Amino acid sequence: MRTSPAQLERIAATLVKRLVEKDVVTLAVPEATMKAKFVELLAKNFEDEAEIERLAMAEAEKLVRQGAPGVRRDELDLRKVEQLVKQRIAKARGFVL
Repeated sequence: MRTSPAQLERIAATLVKRLVEKDVVTLAVPEATMKAKFVELLAKNFEDEAEIERLAMAEAEKLVRQGAPGVRRDELDLRKVEQLVKQRIAKARGFVL
């Protein structure tokens, strides 16, 4: 499911509000600037995760089609292979899923 710009705005507004209320941060810039930065970071994070998922799916399909030594092709579970590939790609990129 893709996150809408309105959802990102609400998430960012809530984050900024709660961080300021709890005195976790003291803003040196206007709240709107901080909110915009959070929106930018959240959007990039979701885009990165979607890219990792696309790459993992393509590689998993390729691996399942090719098969693995000692494993019958019908025993390979595409979802499991995809999850393992996704974890490997994320780890290589330093991305936490």
